[in-house]
Amino acid sequence: MLTAAVLLVIFLFFYRKKYTYNPYDVKYSHSSYYDCTFSGPEKCTDRIRGVIRQMAGYGLLVPAASLSAQPGQKGADLLFIHESGIYALTSADLAGAISGNPSGRYWIQSFSSGFPGCRNYLYSPFLINKRSLDLVRWECRDMPALPCYSVAVFGPKGILLTSGGLGENRWAVTLGEFPLLMADLMRHNRRRLKPEQVDLIRDRLKGRS
Repeated sequence: MLTAAVLLVIFLFFYRKKYTYNPYDVKYSHSSYYDCTFSGPEKCTDRIRGVIRQMAGYGLLVPAASLSAQPGQKGADLLFIHESGIYALTSADLAGAISGNPSGRYWIQSFSSGFPGCRNYLYSPFLINKRSLDLVRWECRDMPALPCYSVAVFGPKGILLTSGGLGENRWAVTLGEFPLLMADLMRHNRRRLKPEQVDLIRDRLKGRS
């Protein structure tokens, strides 16, 4: 009888935690439901740069962490201003399974080993990219229909469960899939911008960095 009561209390405890926990609360960003240690994601920025430098066409790479429409908030890791469009790129190399709603505020890094498991809630890479793209659109508001693309790139440590084209010019891909995605986007959107427009956009953003 006592054992059954103890098991019931344990069940009710975990049930309550599961169904009253709100993962979209801002205080849970970069933390865990089960208090697992999280020190921030490693980046794949150098490897992304290496891929982009091999791309055909005229383009310029701009470090974008300080380029944000929201003061005090970091922007994308990189902006690639290319004749095919403007690409906001954010990367992370995370272990575990990575998933998320492309329109949600947080993505989830989960680990299934052990009980009850572990989850980290990461601020959406697409919202981070949006900060930089919003700034680009504002600085270049005299350029109508500016082609902008938001790409989240994940390294080889984990498994990306939410991937591919996610609508509204957003893609989540692995580092291995990134070169093919960029080549495909450039092939279908070639020469949307003239080289002098690429230079002009870069110069306008330099004044904001």
